[in-house]
Parts: sequence; C-alpha cells; structure tokens
Amino acid sequence: MKSSQAPFMEDPEQIKFAESLIISLREPVVVISEEGKILAANDAISRIFETPPDNFTGEYLVPLLEDREESSRLNDLIHTLIKSKAAVKDFPVILSSAGLKKHRFRINANYFPANGSGSPGFLLCFQDVNIPEGDKIDYRKLLSEVLSEVPALICTLRGPDHKFELANDKYLALVEYREIIGKPVKEILPEVENQGFIKMLDKVYDTGEAFIGKEIKLDLKNKRGRKSLVLDFVYQPIKDASGKVEGIFVHAIDVTEKVLNRQSLENSEKELRNLIDTVPVIIWISNAQGEGYYLNKNWYLYTGQSRNESSGFGWLSAVHPEDRDMVATHFKLAHEEEKEYYRKFRLYNKNGYYRWVIDRGRPKWNSKGEFEGLIGTVTDVHDDHLKEQVIKENEHRIRSIVEQATVATAVYMGEEMKIELANDAMLNLWGKGRSVIGTTLRQALPELEGQPFHDLLLKVFTTGEIYWGKEDRVDLMKNGQMVTGYYNFTYKPLRNEEGEIIGILNMALDVTEMVESKNLLKERERHFRLMADLMPEKVINTDAGGEAIYFNKNWLDYTGMSFSELKKRNWESFIHPQEEKEFNEKWQYSLETGSDFEMELRLQDRNGEFLWHLSRAEAVRGEDGEVAMWIGTNTQIQKLKEEEKRKEDFLKMVSHELKTPVTSIKGYVQLLLNFFEKNKVEIPGGFPIRPSLERIDNQVVRLTRLIAEILDLSRLEEDKLDLKKEVFDLNELVEETVQDIKLTNTQHQMDIFHTYNAKVCADKDRIGQVLINFITNAIKYSPESQYIEIHILKVDDKKVGVSVRDKGIGIDEKYHKNIFKRFYRIGVESDDTYSGFGIGLYLANEIIERHNGYIEVKSKKGEGSDFSFVLLENKKENE
Repeated sequence: MKSSQAPFMEDPEQIKFAESLIISLREPVVVISEEGKILAANDAISRIFETPPDNFTGEYLVPLLEDREESSRLNDLIHTLIKSKAAVKDFPVILSSAGLKKHRFRINANYFPANGSGSPGFLLCFQDVNIPEGDKIDYRKLLSEVLSEVPALICTLRGPDHKFELANDKYLALVEYREIIGKPVKEILPEVENQGFIKMLDKVYDTGEAFIGKEIKLDLKNKRGRKSLVLDFVYQPIKDASGKVEGIFVHAIDVTEKVLNRQSLENSEKELRNLIDTVPVIIWISNAQGEGYYLNKNWYLYTGQSRNESSGFGWLSAVHPEDRDMVATHFKLAHEEEKEYYRKFRLYNKNGYYRWVIDRGRPKWNSKGEFEGLIGTVTDVHDDHLKEQVIKENEHRIRSIVEQATVATAVYMGEEMKIELANDAMLNLWGKGRSVIGTTLRQALPELEGQPFHDLLLKVFTTGEIYWGKEDRVDLMKNGQMVTGYYNFTYKPLRNEEGEIIGILNMALDVTEMVESKNLLKERERHFRLMADLMPEKVINTDAGGEAIYFNKNWLDYTGMSFSELKKRNWESFIHPQEEKEFNEKWQYSLETGSDFEMELRLQDRNGEFLWHLSRAEAVRGEDGEVAMWIGTNTQIQKLKEEEKRKEDFLKMVSHELKTPVTSIKGYVQLLLNFFEKNKVEIPGGFPIRPSLERIDNQVVRLTRLIAEILDLSRLEEDKLDLKKEVFDLNELVEETVQDIKLTNTQHQMDIFHTYNAKVCADKDRIGQVLINFITNAIKYSPESQYIEIHILKVDDKKVGVSVRDKGIGIDEKYHKNIFKRFYRIGVESDDTYSGFGIGLYLANEIIERHNGYIEVKSKKGEGSDFSFVLLENKKENE
C-alpha cells in the first residue's frame, strides 16, 4: 500500500544504521526522521499492523497508522517531537491495523542519534495497554538495548539533581565503568561543575529548551591522572505527557581526533604556506572556477603587483597583451576539463620589461575525489641558455646537497639497482671507493648475497611501498674483513612524471654504537643483579611510582618467599605496625618530591621475628631529570640497636645512682661556701679553699646537667617528658642564661643582639636548657676563637627565633643530618676529639619539636657554626 507521495530521499546510510539497531528487538519499534517519515520498522510492528516491513520504509507515519474514526493524537505526538526535539513518555494513542482492528498504545519516544553524515530522528516504542502486565514492554530495557549499539556517548538523567538513569557502554567506558546509576552527575563527575556543564544541564531542565554544544572541551579525572576530550553534544529535555520536564537525554560524540586533525591540518597548511613563501620560485593555486586565490610572495616580487591587483583573474594583467587571450583561454579550458595546464608566455617584470616564463599547473583533488583547481609554478626561461643553465644548476645543487650531506645517501636506478649516485657518507658506510658508482648493487656489494636487502629492494620497486629499517643488522666487507653493523635506513621509491617507479632512494644512519650500548646496558643490568645478590643488604628496585620490579637474593632469603610471592604480598607489609604510618608518610613524600628516603624500621623475617633495619632509597633520574626508578637498601642494624639499648639502660642506671651522691656533694659544697661567707673565715697561708670549692660547685653543676640530660633521654624514650608552658620574655631568658654562663666562662666574649623583642608560650626551663646547650657547644668547639653572637630575631609573621653563632671549627655539611641523632658524635681521625655523649643536641631537637618548632644549622668546616631554634610567637602578649 505505497502512497503517492514524493519518492523517499532519506540517507541510505542512516536507514541502514536504524535497521541494524532495531532488527533484533521483539517489541514494536519504528524510527522516524525529523520530517515524520519512517526510516525503519521491525517485524513486531509489521505483525501488529499486518503490513510488510518494506511498506513502512519511506512512508509518513501519521497517515499510515492513524485511526480514521477516532483521534489518535499521533499527529500531536509527531508535532511535539519535531518542534521540541525532546523525549516523550507514555503518550496515549489509538491506531488501526490493515484489517481495521483498533489498538490502544502508549508510545515512548526518544531522540535517535545521527550516524555519520545522516540527520537525527526519533525512536518510537509502542506499548500495548491491553496486554498482561507481565508481558508489557520494558521501555527502559528496550532503550538500553538500542543505545548500547549507538556509536556515541549516551545517557539519560532524571530530576533536578541530574541522577543517572541509563547509560550505554561507551558512556560507562568514559567513566571507567563506575557505579553511576541513581547517582547525581556532581557526585560522579565533580570536576565538570567548574567547566560549566552543570549550569548547562540546569538551564535545559529549568527552561525545557535543548542545548547543542559544538567542540566543547571536557577535562576528566581518571586513575592515570587527567583526560581531555572535545565533544559535540546535545542536551534534550525529557518530558512527560503533560509537557513537564522529567529529565535530560544526553547524546555526545567524541570529536577530539577530528579537532586535533583539523588543527594539525590548519597548522600544516600554515606551515606549508610559510614554506611556499620561502621557496625561491613562483607558486600559485587556483580554485575549481579558475580564479587564483593564492600566489606566493615571489609573484609580487617578480611582477610588482599588489595582492588586490592579482586576485581572481587580475594576475592576467601582468601577462603581455599579445599573449593574454591565449593564456586566459587555455587556463580556463584546463579547469573546465580538469586537466594539466602548460603555457609559455611573456610576463611583466617590475624592472619594466617582459620576460619569457613557463607556467605549469596540475589538478588537485580532495579526499572525495572532487576537483578543487590547479596548483602550479611559474619559471623564468628568458632564453634557452638560461633555461639549460637553470636545469644544470638545479641538478648540480641537488647532487651537491646529497654529496655534502652527513646522512649516507644513494640512488639506485632500474630493477637491476644500478648505483646512480652515492655520497661519501654512503661510500664510507659500504667501505668502497667511487668506482662502484655506475655498477649494480650486486656487483658493488657481493657480500649482501644471502642477506635480505636485495629482496627488500625488489619489493619496494614493484609495490611502491616504503621500507623502514630499524636497527637492522648488515654484514659488509671492509678492508678485507667482514664487519657487522646496525643501521636505521629507508628504501623509498622514485617516480617519473607519469608516476612510474624508476629507482630507489636509500638513506641510512649508522646506529651500531647505540645498539651496542643497549646491549651493554642489558649486560650491565645483569651484572647489577648478580652484584646485588651478593650484597649483604636487602636490595630493592622499584619503578618511578614505587612499584617493586626487583628483589635481590638476600630479600628472598630473609622473607622465605619467591620474587612473585613477595611482589604479590608487597614488601611494605613486613614493616612493624608501629613504624608503618611514619614509613608511609616519608615514602610518599619521597615519591612526590624525588628526595632521598631514610628511616630506621623493623622488618619481619621468615620466622615472624621483627628485626631493626636502616632503610634507604635514592631516586635514579633519566636524561630529562624525571625520576625513572628507585634503588633501595635495607641494612640490618639489630645488633646496633641492642647495643644502643644497653647503652641507654647503662646510662639510665648510672644517672640514677649518681644523682643522690652528686646532690649530697653539692649540698656539702654549698654548706662550706655559706660557712666561709658567713663567718669570714681566713685560711692561714693563703690556701685557695674558697676558689677550689667554687670550682667544685661548677663541676657539680655540669655533672648535674649531664645527669639531667640522661634522665631526660629516658623520659623521652618512655614519652614522659612533661612540658610546663608559660608566657615569658624570650629576650630576658637569653640575658639571664648568658649572665649565668659568663660566671664560669670569663674567657669568651658573648654579645647579645636584640633585633626583635619577643614573648613565647613555652617551658621556660626546657628552652633555657636548649639555649645553654647551643652556647656551651659554641664555647666547646671554638678553642681558637673567643667571640660568640646571640641574636633574637623575627623569622616571619608568626615565628621568632634565637641564633647562636661562633667562629669555631665548624661542621662538614655531610654530618648536618646526623648530629641530632641520639648518641651521635662526629669522629674523624684528623679532627680533635671533644668530650660528650652525643645526647645534648638530640634532646634539644626533641624539646623544640615538642614545642612545634624546629632547629636550623648553618655550618661549614673551618668557618664556624650558626645554630638557631624557631618557636611560635605569643602575639597577644606582644600587642
């Protein structure tokens, strides 16, 4: 029952696309164009309306199916779809089949995407309202099945917060197959809000008007970092039967590659134009109508014309009047017949006279095979002599370029591969003299027999396909010896004006050294692994992200695992839980910054026992400065830790044992000093009892301080070092401390510089203890210099500091990190030895860190030291 309407002219590709999507669906489905014509109908719809599927295609939906006795409202539905281009849900209609049987349907209509260059349309699903509930069409399932086949990113969103309702596989792939159904866009893709996409969705939902985006950039976060796309998309409102917006249908096409290709093409075209302008010949391009739309700058330099004068057919005014009609006729004829153009005529020169030129042009075609005009050149050939000279000069120039090129270059002519040209670089590569030029390649290089190169050359000559050799092995006879080398080279066909292959251009680059270096690198890697297996440390090699790629034998023996087992379990799981958090923070910092890693930690051995190790890792960087991998070692220090513990226990015991007698000694000394002071006792013979008692008292003070440091060390280990914070004047503390130290150190000059007056909230005695440590160290390590500076200064808006500077022996920079370690003392055979247990700076650093401050060291060997501690300023007290 074909209608008498105009022949169906829809895009065959779009029809084929529609049929392929709905052919397997059981539910009654049709796809219509924006004009209301049926693009495709499946067998289910054909059975209901008792009409062959072919009779649907190309017909208008409304007159074909509309009931004649009752208003089916089908026309209203089509009108709504075409006008609003929005989805419609549960639209009631009454339709008649060929046997006049009436059917009541609810139609769910949605946007149908375009395929290729076709136009979009609408997909209509017919749901019979009379069939049992269990047999009714699952429209959501149907839509999901159709959308899964669409080569676009598609989803449906519901509600004002745009929750995902449906999404096809391509959209799910975009979001890395996360669980998105029922969740808002903001939750799944929070990064799109700042890019304006949420505002677009809100506007479509609020206004009911579709939004079309063309080449919109989208930046997404994924597991590998960020991904940028360029999309063409449509936001179509989904409306219920009353016209209220329920959601949004999203249809997007990834046009990233197209945009990049276009940009690349535009850049290439720009570069080509710049290149053409630098070429020392006149180049022109015309359109399909024969109008000139491009002349390079050499035309204007040659003729003196302006761009306005030469546009269109204006360039003909520069042709000699006697030649102008002939040139115009043949030029236009070449365009009409879409063939090559060749003319010799006289062209005006800006110097005031005409010169003979040859004008050549060849047709150019687009990717669809459509004629786009000619592209040609104008060559000055004023006389035959000049013409021959130009030809010879060009040939000589080309040969000179090839001859002088550092890249080995040769030209072989004919199927027999006669050596037409070979520069010195190629002759050196072959190990042959110039006598081989003019012979065939087989004659010149007989040693190539049995190697694949003759077959490769023949294949290039017969097929026209370029061959690219990469690090290919070549055995050549040089100076009577067979030498093996590796080369990157090309075999490129050379064609004549008719496009026939006449020879092959061979360009080669010797990469023997690079290949040997790569092989050497592999060998060195093997040696490294062998050496690492012999090392007593546990050696690990990771990639730039910290993923383990190698464990040495000591690691495997320690854990009792194979490489695959240890890699699967992850070596970090062997770290003691008490060090795990600190390790993760420090290791993550090293991975982010590329800085070296060092930490003491316990690792579990194959027997389940945790042993102390010194763990170090250092970044290996590539030529670009980026981290390429990490090499780490774990050195067992269990015995050192046990010795350190014994030392701590011993010092703790000694300090407790000495505390009581030292206190008694100080009491008796003070008693005697008070006695002499009160009774004014004079000792016969001038014996210096009083100065001796004062010296004993000073030494007892030093001993008491040492005992206190040892006890503080014990408190730190047990985390029982209490801080009694109060607000005090930092400048006054410095003054008092320096005055006390001057009583027993009269040889040193100590100057205080009050650059800033500061108050802090801290434990005054503990801060005084740090200050005493810094000053006494400055005195101890400045035997040749008696001048010490103490500065109170402002560090920034929130911090103040105290700096103690001396001109003593100084500290080598390589020891700066270690001097704050417990029991660490710098000991070099050539250096003087100074007394101490190596706990003063350790305690000082712990005290300052527990005040949320830090210590800085600036020191060079032989140039003195500058020790500073920095604390938070108590601003309320200073205001």
